[in-house]
Amino acid sequence: MLQHVHSDETPAPLSAHSDAVIIPPGARILVSSGMLGMRKDGTIPEAIGEQVAAAFDNVEAVLRTAGMDMGDLVKMTTYITDPSYRDAFRSERAKRVGDEPPASTRVVITALSMPEMKIEIEVIAARA
Repeated sequence: MLQHVHSDETPAPLSAHSDAVIIPPGARILVSSGMLGMRKDGTIPEAIGEQVAAAFDNVEAVLRTAGMDMGDLVKMTTYITDPSYRDAFRSERAKRVGDEPPASTRVVITALSMPEMKIEIEVIAARA
């Protein structure tokens, strides 16, 4: 079982994330590539909320394929191309990660691999 760490010596989280997550010995570990805000059919929604939802759908699909779920997330790194996308990301993440969220970092960058892409999420997950 993952152990979520919340230190009393650090500021309270601004959104759904843990300060750290401890992976137990012997756990299977999954490291993903970046999951884009692209639907399975290859279309890219224009709205940031739809791209965020598609990126999370892709994360969940990869986890399911590996016999895991969102509760197995240890670390999430998210890249967004505009700081104004923060709220759409936070809202969707709060719906998807549950009561014990992963450690999380969000980075604002100038561009992803295609100009219409607005978000990319990569994860590390572990299951004992």
